[in-house]
Amino acid sequence: METAQYFDVLIIGAGMIGSAAARHLTSISPDLKICLVGPKERKGIRGRHGIYGSYYDEGRVIRSLDAGPMWTELGRRSITRFKELEQRTGIMFYREVGHVTWTRRADPYIEKVKENARAMKVNLQELGKREMEQKYPFLSMKSHEEAILQTVDAGYVSPRAQVKAQQAAAKLNGCIIIDDVIDQVTETNQSDGSKYMTATTAKGQFLHARKVLLCTGAFTGFRDLLPEGTELDVRLSGATLLFAELSDKDALKLQDMPCIIYKENKTKDKYDCYVLPPIQYPDGKYYLKIGHRTLYKKELHTASDVDDWFQNQRDKSALKPLEQILMSLIKGVKPVSIHGENCILTYTPSLLPYCDMVTSSLGVAIGGNGVGAKVADEVGRMAAKMVFAGHWNHDLPHDKFRVRLKKKPKVNAKL
Repeated sequence: METAQYFDVLIIGAGMIGSAAARHLTSISPDLKICLVGPKERKGIRGRHGIYGSYYDEGRVIRSLDAGPMWTELGRRSITRFKELEQRTGIMFYREVGHVTWTRRADPYIEKVKENARAMKVNLQELGKREMEQKYPFLSMKSHEEAILQTVDAGYVSPRAQVKAQQAAAKLNGCIIIDDVIDQVTETNQSDGSKYMTATTAKGQFLHARKVLLCTGAFTGFRDLLPEGTELDVRLSGATLLFAELSDKDALKLQDMPCIIYKENKTKDKYDCYVLPPIQYPDGKYYLKIGHRTLYKKELHTASDVDDWFQNQRDKSALKPLEQILMSLIKGVKPVSIHGENCILTYTPSLLPYCDMVTSSLGVAIGGNGVGAKVADEVGRMAAKMVFAGHWNHDLPHDKFRVRLKKKPKVNAKL
């Protein structure tokens, strides 16, 4: 027998953007019946029904400043709401440890960050080799390099705890949260000319709603969620991360360490890495984490590719080079062990998130482009305002966030 539930808005995808959208939507209109649906993380299981949450982690770099002005604005707006969310829910997820952008002198990237800082009137501290050694004696800078330090609105979040806080706030506002996976979304015309959406879950439930918002990230195209013939133009890139376990003694040495973005564009292998300070993970151990955007990537095209990437593949060739980069930046500590983990980055052609209505009843908010954690709250707010209105309803320009569809190959009619 069909088990059906009815909502005003159904948000599919209970990760960082979807959970933020649920919180903001329940604040915008407390009278609406809102449902957030997505699988909970299971201990010891990396995926469930082929879904792997991007928030299954304890550390993501957060900063308001960026080389791109739109990312800077989205990040600034998100970070300003962190403390309020923590206070309301009692769930702490943000640590303001500061952030260092570190490159060769006069690198275009660092110059753009400085330019944005001047435009936003953000105070930065410029660090050369001597200043770096004085402030952070455990960091090893070369004489031809420079860095800028942002101490306010910069640090890291625990994405696990942030999602928990967003969902707790949404639940306080009346949001219903369902632990399940959506396999299909369909649109039905009613006799009075109106439409409603039906989402079918893996457990066999039928969830009906006037509107649906997809916050399904890299998995959007692997289930029957979009209208027939619609395929979003995204590129999925698998990346290997390195975790270096530290002794309690070495973790204490680095207790004042900021988050780092390190770019080296002059060598044969262009480095574009980020490093987080020692963070205690659920196993009780402290880990340094280094990730990258240019090295050791794998393009993923199918659901099977993604499942294999998470379940079976580990790019062991990436671990030693990543460890060498990490140890070239940090001195005086010795990892107890190292291991790799895999993640997926969802890139859009514009290198900005998609936030748009695909139909009058179906919206999407996906595409972190490798830096989604720091902007998830504002993107969720943007998506909530949009799906509530049924059209773009935000002060930032819509054109920056419009979806692009993949072009269908032309068929040659000639025989």
